[in-house]
Amino acid sequence: MKHSSDKRKWLVLTVIVIKMIIDGLDQSMLNIALPTISASLGVSSGAVVWAVSAYAITASATVLFFGRLGDIVGKTRFYMIGIAIYALSTLFGGIANSFAMLVISRIIQGLGASCTMANSQGIIATVFPKEQRGKALGIYGGALSIGTLAGPTLGGIVVTYMDWQYIFLLKVPFAVAALILGIMFFPKDDPAQKERLDYPGAFLYLMAVAPLLYSMQIGFTAGYSSIQFLSGVIVSVIAFAAFIFMQRRKPEPLLDLRIFKNPIYSVSLFTGFALFFSNSFRNIIIPFYMQGVLGTPPDVAGFYMSISPIVLILVTPISGMLSDRVGGERLAVLGQIVNLAGLMLMSTLNKDSHVMMLVVCFCIASLGTALFQAPNNALIVANLPSNKLGIGGSVAMATRNIGMSMGVAATTAVLYGSMSKYLGHQVTGYVSGAGHGDAFMSGMRNSLYVSEILCVCGIAASMIRMKKFSRRE
Repeated sequence: MKHSSDKRKWLVLTVIVIKMIIDGLDQSMLNIALPTISASLGVSSGAVVWAVSAYAITASATVLFFGRLGDIVGKTRFYMIGIAIYALSTLFGGIANSFAMLVISRIIQGLGASCTMANSQGIIATVFPKEQRGKALGIYGGALSIGTLAGPTLGGIVVTYMDWQYIFLLKVPFAVAALILGIMFFPKDDPAQKERLDYPGAFLYLMAVAPLLYSMQIGFTAGYSSIQFLSGVIVSVIAFAAFIFMQRRKPEPLLDLRIFKNPIYSVSLFTGFALFFSNSFRNIIIPFYMQGVLGTPPDVAGFYMSISPIVLILVTPISGMLSDRVGGERLAVLGQIVNLAGLMLMSTLNKDSHVMMLVVCFCIASLGTALFQAPNNALIVANLPSNKLGIGGSVAMATRNIGMSMGVAATTAVLYGSMSKYLGHQVTGYVSGAGHGDAFMSGMRNSLYVSEILCVCGIAASMIRMKKFSRRE
């Protein structure tokens, strides 16, 4: 595929942005509807979270497989297949009349989303010249963040004024529109490479990721010494070791480990993981803090939380353009420092803080995220050979998804673990009453400290990357 004409490449990006916003909404919009779904379908509050987890685990465990298929068969082809699968499964979820049917639809949705996530960055890198990739990837990264952060607000509106099924049904027309536009404007694939797909490697990767994320999901409630948790971790470790062993010896592996020899690419993956891990607590903690501790009504809390996506909309394209002009390594470090400042400022909040102080903290952290994402994504794709854009982009998406999933699991464990210790009995959800506000604040601060530590590690890695980049220049 050659670089597209100016008009066509922006149309291609528009399609990808539409799909990325939908993906972001998928990861956050459903959360607000879980209590309603629980009551409607007659499942417990503990079981209903699998409507979210089934999607995330499926997408994370299969993204490398579809990225490699994109490199071999064609990125555009599998991107279109992914949108078609996603549209049909979203419709299936919207008409689900049982929890089993809903979870099945979410698994299929995860497969469709995995197809598109795996090949989106590779398509962008193909149709945009190097001097414009930062801007394009900035818009791309902002689209995912906007969907993720706007999801709770939009989900609340849908649940308040419509049936919960419309969380799915309202996205179907957008998915269909993206499919039609993609068929019309996406570039044609190059002839398929004469390579074979590594099916055993794909299976081992699946067995390494899915049990790990499952264990992280159930760890706190089942117990970290339980057979469920330990067996999942053991299976994951064994499968991952076998996967690495096999990939090092196969002539046509699922994941060419040589791409990690590029220090800029490898460190960029880690910094992305650190950022998404450190930021994942927001969707878990902040709504409870605003509504439970500060007493902010749900609709007002949703309004305040919608301010953050506006910051991302305004800053991310600017960050991408700056990345194209001045280079991305320093801008990425600056973004992580600003994000850390927002997290540290949140650590000073208490039960009597004004909600606007929280909004300021939230906006500072979002500004840092916006400054970081575009240059980091540009560094990732710039340090991949053209025939590895699919699998290399898939690794980046897998890293982001795993970072978010592990961040949510770690945040939940620290939050409720701290609350349980403070109250003297086990707590697995937000509870109100005398002393519970203090318990929540203790858990919130400890969760923030964990996020801040990982963010510091990300900054250190970014500075190492900057030195490596300068040496190569």
